[in-house]
Amino acid sequence: MAQYIARIIRAIIVGALGFGGGIGLLIIIVFLTVKGDQNAFEYGVKGGLAIGMVFAILMVAVLLPLDLFLRMERAKGEHSQIWELEQVRELVYEGTSKEAMAACRKALLMVPYVHQVSDDTEHLTARASTGASWRSPGEDLEVEINPIAENKWQVKCVSRSRSKNVVFDYAKNFENVETWFRGIQEPNEPPKPPSKTVA
Repeated sequence: MAQYIARIIRAIIVGALGFGGGIGLLIIIVFLTVKGDQNAFEYGVKGGLAIGMVFAILMVAVLLPLDLFLRMERAKGEHSQIWELEQVRELVYEGTSKEAMAACRKALLMVPYVHQVSDDTEHLTARASTGASWRSPGEDLEVEINPIAENKWQVKCVSRSRSKNVVFDYAKNFENVETWFRGIQEPNEPPKPPSKTVA
């Protein structure tokens, strides 16, 4: 929760200084070139900070409730880790290593917007990446399979945002690991026999 609050504060500072700095520079240029005013720098700093703070507060006032709503709605009060950007889900899988890898791959392909899945059978890992959506610039997913006993495996899926500058992910990483978790728990359907044609 502390990291979530820290990300909100960072968003306010970056929004205020980034947007406000650009507006302040514009004010300085206008006052220097149009009016030739020697107090242009002072006007620019004051105006830029004021407009930047208003922009940052409005941005957080709109984006924060949306992010909170989506996180709480997706978690339904069952997960304590919901506030983190990086989400982790673990389970114990019973079967052979090939079956575990196949189940992980199938589950990764069920994640929304996934466009690339690769697996390493030697190291028992699988990786996937998702494309951009309105909620995120994309995420990287990694699945690690570790043996516990014969035909028993500890499987861990991690979803993290591709960009380090993401403040709100609107529960996208959470949705990724939960989709993977539901997908890997689905039983593998045996291949259907070919249908007989009636002459």
